[in-house]
Amino acid sequence: MPKKLHWKRLIFLSVTLVMAVSLFIGCGEAEEEEKPLIKFYDGQWESLWIENAIAQYIIERGYGYPTETVVLDTPVLMVSLPKGEIDMSLETWTQNLVEWYEEETAAGTIEHVSDILEGGPQFFMIPQWVHEEYNINTVDDMKEHWELFKDPEDPTKGAFINSKIGWQCTRINEIKMEAYGLTDYYNIITAGSAGAADAAMLGAQKKHEPVFGYHWAPTALMGMYDWYVLEEPEYDEDVWNNVYAALEDESLRPVAEACEYPSQPLANIIWSGLRDKAPDVVAFLEKYVIGLDRVSKAAAWSLENEISEYEKTAIWFLREYDSLWKAWVTTDAYNKIKTALAAED
Repeated sequence: MPKKLHWKRLIFLSVTLVMAVSLFIGCGEAEEEEKPLIKFYDGQWESLWIENAIAQYIIERGYGYPTETVVLDTPVLMVSLPKGEIDMSLETWTQNLVEWYEEETAAGTIEHVSDILEGGPQFFMIPQWVHEEYNINTVDDMKEHWELFKDPEDPTKGAFINSKIGWQCTRINEIKMEAYGLTDYYNIITAGSAGAADAAMLGAQKKHEPVFGYHWAPTALMGMYDWYVLEEPEYDEDVWNNVYAALEDESLRPVAEACEYPSQPLANIIWSGLRDKAPDVVAFLEKYVIGLDRVSKAAAWSLENEISEYEKTAIWFLREYDSLWKAWVTTDAYNKIKTALAAED
């Protein structure tokens, strides 16, 4: 074989090999880029922002999926999640969505994969000092003392600070206020955002003024000041079912009686199709359990450090609770997340 032909063949084979390797690498990169987008429900409250941020950091850095949050009100969530238009709802208050949750779970469109928090108390409250000074103990006592809580827009009634527009609990609170006979004494002030509701409650406390409203735990608000949770009739399943029925049928209002909210574990719920779309993400979510105390500490840290970008809270949490989340993820994902954390400022 002539030497010239031999070298031509060698050059041809070398070029072919380089092209094959490049193609192989390119395919690997394309496969990485093709991982589907994971969409999180954002209902616009603090503990959910923290939980979403932690999960997003883990899923992005540990498993390589892009993520985004989608702001929805409760009715839109109830339509979107079963259709797969979003992939998950962390910290789902299923006690406020009983009929929907049972129907969609039975239909197999959604799945309850874990309980992120061990309980979700919801309540009506006033400042602790108001309770002590005026001996206000129950929701019924609020009728006698409505003038302490005058609505600045309508001083003929007191003001009750409700949760934000679009939440199921906001409508439940209206039904409960009617059942307790409190709408004869109080205007219901429904905020446009959770932040506005918090600001109304916090502003009154800062000024040492009486304030009456709905709230829940865990939140930083509950740790900033001393609050008194008003006594309500104990939770009764039949009474609660009547309250819930009035959500769907306005003709049932006002209901004859109401009771305190049930306190149940708060659920991580997924669109059932996520198991096929991202099985490794579902495996993580099945272990994703934080606990009330840890979320409260993360919320307090965010408040103390004036954090508005919750990815910073997620970084703090992952550094603070390494042994907790290590058990949630694979060894490979753990090593990738640790490397990402080490590179953060």
